[in-house]
Amino acid sequence: MNSLRKRLLSLIMVVSICLCVSSVCNATQTTSQVVTAAASGLIGDLNGDSAIDALDYSLMKQFLLGTVTDLPVQDDLYAADLDGDAKITALDLSLSKQYLLGLITKFPKTPPQNITTVVMPLGDSITDGLTVPGGYRIKLWNNVTNAGQKVDFVGSMSNGPTELGDKNHEGHSGWRIDQIDANINAWMTTYKPKIVLLHIGTNDISQKYDLTNAPTRLSGLIDKICAKLPSDGKLYVAKVIPLSYADVRNYNTQVAQVVQTKANQGKPVFIVDMYSAVTTADLADGVHCTRTGYDKMADVWYNAIKNDLGK
Repeated sequence: MNSLRKRLLSLIMVVSICLCVSSVCNATQTTSQVVTAAASGLIGDLNGDSAIDALDYSLMKQFLLGTVTDLPVQDDLYAADLDGDAKITALDLSLSKQYLLGLITKFPKTPPQNITTVVMPLGDSITDGLTVPGGYRIKLWNNVTNAGQKVDFVGSMSNGPTELGDKNHEGHSGWRIDQIDANINAWMTTYKPKIVLLHIGTNDISQKYDLTNAPTRLSGLIDKICAKLPSDGKLYVAKVIPLSYADVRNYNTQVAQVVQTKANQGKPVFIVDMYSAVTTADLADGVHCTRTGYDKMADVWYNAIKNDLGK
C-alpha cells in the first residue's frame, strides 16, 4: 500500500512538472504582458523581437545550461538579469517562467532611464574619418541607436554621411597631443561631455615629434580632461591602431602605463585596445582605416561604453 502511494505521488509530481513546463512553452503573449515589457525597457526580451515569450525562456535556459553562450541582443546582462543582482542565474529563469504564467507582471530589476549621454569623440584624422568621412562614428552611432540607447556627440567639428545621425566631434586632422591639449579646457567647458573617447598620438608618431616626451604630454592631457568631467564621467583612451610606423608598439605600451598610473590615482580613465582590433589590412593608406576598419573600431568603442549609456 505504501509502495503504491509513493508511486502515485511520484506520478502526480511528474505530471505537475510537465504541465508547468507546457504552460511556459505554450504561453501566449497577452496585450498587458507586451505593454509591461515595453514599459520596462524590454528586460526579459532575450532575442530582440520586442516581446517576452517562451522563446526568451528557452534561450535563458539554454544559456544557463551552456548550450548557448551568447544571446542575440547587444547586452546579455541587461536583458537576462531580471532580479538586478548583476548575474544571470536560475533565479532569473524562475522569474521568466513566473512572468509567462502571469504570476508576476514585471521584474524586480528597474531599468535605468534612457537618458541621452553626451559623448565627445576626440583626436585627430582617425576620429574625423579622413578616408571615410565620419569614420568610426558612423557604426558607433548605429550600434547605440540599434540598442535603443541615446547619445549626443559633441564638438566643434562636423562631418559624415546621412546615416550618421549626429555628426559633431573633435577630430582634427594632423593634430598632435599638444595641439589637442591647448584647446581641451575650452572644449570641455563648452560641451560638458560625460564620456570622452580619445584616440591621439598618430601625428606625434608620424611627425616624430619629441616622442620621448609623448607619454608626459598624454599624461597632462588626461589630467585636464578628468578635471573637467562630471562626477560620473569617464575618459576612454585608445591604444592607437597599427599604423605603418615602427614606433607604434612602444608608444602604445607607454599609453597603457600612463592610463594605469592615472587609474591607480583614482582618475576615471580606462584603456581601450584599438591596436588589437584593427589590422594593417584594414588600413586604406597605412594610417587611416577603410570602412571595415572603422566599423571594427566602432564595435570596440561601443563595448567599452555601452554600460555607461542611458544613466
